[in-house]
Amino acid sequence: MSGMQNILCKRYNSIVNINMRILLLFLFFPFLSFAQDKFEYKKDFEKILKETKNIKSELYYDNLLDRYNKIDTTLTDKQVLALLIGFTDNKFYKPYKDLEFGKRLYQLNTEKEYEKVIQLGDEFLKTHPFDLKTLFETSYAYFKTDHKETADQYLLKTRIIFHAMAYSGQGFSPDEPTFALNPSDGQDYLRKGFNMKIGKMGSGKDKNGYFLDILDINFDNGNTTSMYFIIPHATKKMFE
Repeated sequence: MSGMQNILCKRYNSIVNINMRILLLFLFFPFLSFAQDKFEYKKDFEKILKETKNIKSELYYDNLLDRYNKIDTTLTDKQVLALLIGFTDNKFYKPYKDLEFGKRLYQLNTEKEYEKVIQLGDEFLKTHPFDLKTLFETSYAYFKTDHKETADQYLLKTRIIFHAMAYSGQGFSPDEPTFALNPSDGQDYLRKGFNMKIGKMGSGKDKNGYFLDILDINFDNGNTTSMYFIIPHATKKMFE
């Protein structure tokens, strides 16, 4: 797995432009301005989910989804987080099953079946608009077929999602975990967003009993720190 992920990192280094790299560098710093609007899973998840179903709310899912699909960069991080939360109640949300689809696209890209990836990826994204692996793989296929503008648009969507994840919590402790929609999103967040090296992977629970993915980041100086991603909404779907 580590070998595949190393190849994947090298793959995307070729298509992530310098502006995106600079912007991703300060994903860890927005929290200073969000002290009055801090997301807490226990307090806010169900409340936000309810708001996404209220047509009069600024967090109404259908309106936000339309703006996201148009790559509206005026969407706030809270609004994008609301989209991710709203999708957890969507009939197409099957996070563990969907991991296999991303692996299939990866293999097709490895076999240079780029047109097939574009066909399958675009179709899948109609019903799974926030699937990071599909966004990255489809972006890469567009890049390899000389559709660089379209490739950048898919990468911009991943950046929007990464910012919403960063907004949800710093992730450096189980008391302030980062929201992840799918069980592999934490890995993509660290590897593709920050080019971090991931070591030990585990799981646990926070003080409220919510399921956490725990990923160790290994630094070049030998130090290690843990990142916590909260995914009880995903684990509930595991056996469906």
